Amino acid sequence: MRTTFFLLIALAMTAMVLASPAKEKPTTKKACAKACSFDYTPVCGGVKDSKDKPISFGNTCVLENYNCENQKSLSVLSQGECPGGGGVRLA
Repeated sequence: MRTTFFLLIALAMTAMVLASPAKEKPTTKKACAKACSFDYTPVCGGVKDSKDKPISFGNTCVLENYNCENQKSLSVLSQGECPGGGGVRLA
């Protein structure tokens, strides 16, 4: 009887530990990042006269957030998606 009681207590404690809420993930957004609209007006961003491949962004706000989060200084090279495809960064 005692063994059964201790097994039930151990099982209950295990269930409580496993059911505890997970720790919240820390946010990775930096203070300079801002909320962007869902307006799709793509821009091609990059560094002028650079050999690096330019990146397409959903709008200029997304480009600015990318610069903020990655400590880059990309600028708008042209309106619309960059030539050659490669996808568009939307957030």
